[in-house]
Amino acid sequence: MKIALIIISCYLLGSIPFGYIVGKLFKKVDIREFGSGNIGATNAFRILGPSLASLVLLSDVGKGILSIYLVRFLSIDNLLIFTIAGLAVICGHDWSLFLGFKGGKGIATTFGVVFVLNPIISILAVTVWVIVIIITRYASLSSIFAVISILVFTILFKQPYEYIVFSAIILVLGIFKHKDNIERLKSKKERKIGEKIKIKK
Repeated sequence: MKIALIIISCYLLGSIPFGYIVGKLFKKVDIREFGSGNIGATNAFRILGPSLASLVLLSDVGKGILSIYLVRFLSIDNLLIFTIAGLAVICGHDWSLFLGFKGGKGIATTFGVVFVLNPIISILAVTVWVIVIIITRYASLSSIFAVISILVFTILFKQPYEYIVFSAIILVLGIFKHKDNIERLKSKKERKIGEKIKIKK
């Protein structure tokens, strides 16, 4: 019963669409109607600007962090439950109950989860993300490389098998959620970071 409560709670937590909420609250726009249509920080940056995008980013990362602390608050010290809670919050972000089971790509929330599970791996993955985005200016490509690096570092650092399986699953989820971006990258139609979108009201 407690495990079911954790899964449901983490999914609902992940479902909170901060990108949508911030856009509506501060700019009176639905960011799903502009740019890539995504509710994540990258599209928020294009539509809402750096300050509000930072708020979205921190909120999405915070969801991932809070999901693991929720498990610990319930006095559960089980690596498998940690990873299940992490997957639940990521899936909530990716397929939000409040947005008709549509959502973002889950990268920021994934970083939040990984940060609590292993801060060093999270920091290394963020470093990979930063390096790739500096070189290419593609946020999507940076995110794909980052989730790949999480699995690589998890294996290299000989983490528990629960974390390795979790890393493999989030890699599959990350690539699946970026499938349209991958197609645009192939056709050289993907937007680079820093490109602004004009909002027509």
